[in-house]
This record gives sequence, C-alpha cells and structure tokens, in this order.
Amino acid sequence: MDERIYGLLGRKLGHSWSVPIHAALGNGTYRLLELEPDGLAPFLRRKDIGGLNVTIPYKRDVMPLCDEIDPAAEAIGSVNTIVRRADGKLVGYNTDIDGFLYMARRAGISLSGKKVVILGSGGASLTAQAAARQEGAAEVVVVSRSGPDNYDNLSRHADAEILVNATPVGMYPGNGQSPVDLSVFPACQGVLDVIYNPRRTALLLQGSERGIPCSDGLPMLVAQAVAAEERFFDKAIPASENERILAQLRREMTNLVLIGMPGSGKTTVGEALSRLTGREAIDLDQMIETTAGCSIPEIFRREGESGFRARERAAAEEAGKRTGVILLTGGGIVKTAENYAALHQNGRIYQLVRDLSLLPTEGRPLSQGADLQAMWRERAPLYQRFRDAEIDNSGTVEDTAAAIWMHILVLNGPNMNMLGIRQPEIYGHETYEDLKALIQAEADRLDASVSFFQSNHEGALVDAIQQAYFDHVDGIIINPAAYTHTSVALLDAVKAVGIPTVEVHVSDPDSREEFRHVSYIRTACAATIRGHGLQGYVEALRFLCGADA
Repeated sequence: MDERIYGLLGRKLGHSWSVPIHAALGNGTYRLLELEPDGLAPFLRRKDIGGLNVTIPYKRDVMPLCDEIDPAAEAIGSVNTIVRRADGKLVGYNTDIDGFLYMARRAGISLSGKKVVILGSGGASLTAQAAARQEGAAEVVVVSRSGPDNYDNLSRHADAEILVNATPVGMYPGNGQSPVDLSVFPACQGVLDVIYNPRRTALLLQGSERGIPCSDGLPMLVAQAVAAEERFFDKAIPASENERILAQLRREMTNLVLIGMPGSGKTTVGEALSRLTGREAIDLDQMIETTAGCSIPEIFRREGESGFRARERAAAEEAGKRTGVILLTGGGIVKTAENYAALHQNGRIYQLVRDLSLLPTEGRPLSQGADLQAMWRERAPLYQRFRDAEIDNSGTVEDTAAAIWMHILVLNGPNMNMLGIRQPEIYGHETYEDLKALIQAEADRLDASVSFFQSNHEGALVDAIQQAYFDHVDGIIINPAAYTHTSVALLDAVKAVGIPTVEVHVSDPDSREEFRHVSYIRTACAATIRGHGLQGYVEALRFLCGADA
C-alpha cells in the first residue's frame, strides 16, 4: 500500500465493521473517517485520497463533489465508493448494488417477477430499488414515513412477496425494534435487511419464526467492500474471498451463549471457553447482582422470582447487544420467552446437559429443596426451543469448551474437483465451488468454522489429516472418493489423529459396482452418509456440530 488515504467516510462510525473487512483484503491502512457536513467538501479536495467508501448520511451529498460519476451510480442516484484516478479526478461508483445482489442470491431470494416492498427512501433504498428493477421485479414499492405509500397504509401491499428493510430501525443500539409487523405481509417469501448489527434484527427474527428465507446485511457489506477494493487498486479479487471473509467475521463476532439447568457447568465451561478463545465471559447473574447491589438469594427474598426475572430480562437485553463475547446465563433464563430474541440476535445458543444427580444446589434459590426432575420436565421443552445445539458436559470442561469452539476440515479425494463435469448423471451438475458454497452457508448458519482441501493424491490427503491434529481441528468430513475402496493409509491416518470423522459419498457406493462396496476408512468414522447428494456434506456438518435436525 502507498501513503494515500483509504477509509470509510461518514458522520458517526463507532460501530462499523468495515476496517476488519478491508484489513482481511490486505488493505491495512483503511480507517474510519468521521466528518461533519461542513468538512465534506474540503476533505474531498485532498490530493492524497486513494479510495473511499461512503455511508450515511453522505451517499448523495458526495455526488456533486465528484469529478465524474459512473453511469450505473448516476442511474441509482447514490455513490458509496470514490476513487481518485491517476489523472487526479475523483470518480464515484456504486458497489452497494453488487453487495445487495450477492446478499439476495446467497439467501436464495429471487426478485424476478416479484412484488418488492422497500422500507425507507434513503441511499440504501435507492440501491435496493435499482437492484429490484435490474433483476426484473414485477413491481417495486417504496414505503416512507410521509410518502403516498407509508406505514399507515401498509395493508394495501399485503400481497408483497419480498420485503427489504433499508431503514436503520432495529440497528445497534436500537436493538429489538422492527419497522413493521410481518403479519401485515402474509404472502411474503423473503426478507432482506441491510442492517448487519445485530445479526438477527427483530424483523429477521419474525421472518425466521415464519420459515421465510432471510438475510442480514453482512453479506452485502462484505461483497460491496470486495468490489470497492477492486476499484481502489484496479485488480480482480477471487469471488471466494466473499465467503472467506464472511466466515471469519461470523466466527469473530458471534456470541457464544450457554444455557442449561442450574449447576450444569455454565460458569466453569464459560471460563474454559474464555481461556480457549481469548474472549470475555460475561456472567448475567453477576451483572444482576452488581446492578441490584445485593446477592441473587437476597433479590429473591426482597422481590420474589418475578422481580428477579425482570432484572434478568434487562441484563439479557443489555448483554445480548454485545458481539464476540461469551454469555453465561442463569438456569431459568428460558422461562422468559422474550429472552430468546435478546440472546439469539447476535449469538449461537448452546444447552449444556449433565445428569440431574450431579447438579449441585447450594446457593441456588430455586434448586434448594426442589424436585429437580419436576424442574427438568418444566424446562426441557424451553431449553429445546432456545438452543441451537445440545452439548454433553459429562466429561472435562476443556472437552466441552472444545466441542463448542468447533473447526471442521472438509477433505475431498480424487476427481471431486471435477464435479459438474464428471458423470453428471451420477454426481449432478453442481460444481466443486457450488459444494464449498453450500457447506460454507450451513457453517455460517451454525456459526462453525470450516476449511477445505481437495487432492487427487493419496499422500497429500494423509498429510492433511495429520496436519489437522496439529491445527487442533475438531472434526473432519471426508469423501475419499476412489481411495475409499483402496486406501489403508487414509484409514490409519484417521485412526492416528483420533479426530471425530464423518465419511460422505455423493452417490451410494453400495448400490453401484461390487468393488465400490468396500470402504476401508469406514471403521474409523463416527458416521457414514451416502447417497444424499451434496446435501450429505451439510448433514455431516450438522452431525459434527451437534445441531438439532
């Protein structure tokens, strides 16, 4: 990088994630540039500007200050990327549309032929409108506070099929707010929210509850940044960088939330997780005691359980806004339904399970003298509703922490790089890149970290398995392909490292030629999934992550 200025231009940028995204792309000088409106024009006259991204409220204000506007950005009416060319001219572009289309496609949401309702009329709305038109939407409606289509007459658009939130409603620190109630749109087939903090806004949580495909704005933020970097330095960046950076950010920013019966080990496992990850562990019970100025047993004596639950809910709402931390909850946090949204908005929720006979009761107001079996019967369905995964805590706390902080290696053997070309009547038309994208999308949903390796050489696969041991990989998904039927070396490698491994095959070898019925590696694997197509890899990932079906 040279001495030129690269950064994000806006007014209030304290919670932007743009710097780590651009750093991951190799731009280590990228920084946040907060300016008041009267400082905008003088700043843009600087000759040492290299490349800028622009965010609210300046996406339209910068346009008259540019020497040239890219025709696509001119048509959209919004600029979010500025480059000073070698001839000294400032040129404005819109890479937000690249990001928006990537977000929609990644979520499997098609705008073609659909009625699209866009909430908001600012710069993000202009981009969404342009994207909808470009993709062939049948109708595009813009809802604003005072326009002809507004929040008082939403019912006239009950037939909306795609809903886009291009407003800041629900964005940190205003978590928990939703611009609309999705029940107004019974025909809705997809929800896109340009907000990326929190990850799951109140609007997206409504969509998920209804089983509607949804996406937050982080894929858009990453993809527009990749497109902007290409403009900054006039270079092509592999499309795979979008998923790599997105996965990295998800892993770094997602909270790890521990729930479970009183005495199930949340505090000790949380402390072990903190040591393993370097993350801050936040104990909600300690937050409550600090705020109340007394112990939890004293709160129960003074205010009863209802008073404690009110304090607990406030603590969950405050702590749930954080990102990249470990949240340790009380055993009864699941009794307040509203706590789910607070904990899930930025978190993945793990239920720790331990035999009831091993649960201590000392110092726990609701456990002392209680019938733990009855408490379990009451709370078990509530834990099931809250959790993303169930973790057995009957072993060491270190093992439990490692099971939560998962990294999965996906190995593919010979000819798997030829997916889509090789015998499509057996293996389908999807490519190896499609396979990686499918796995990465599920890993993103599970907040798991995955890496990929494919080789046509047996020794390279053995090396990768051995290296997984030294890299502290938590699980392996392997499709040995033809080596399934011949390789004792792969079997010995999996046995040697002792890492939980799932064998996967796109087709069912047992239904094909007789020589394919033999699998040397199978005896060392925790499970085998065969004949389920590419979806078998997703099933293997869920198995290793302990995810509920």
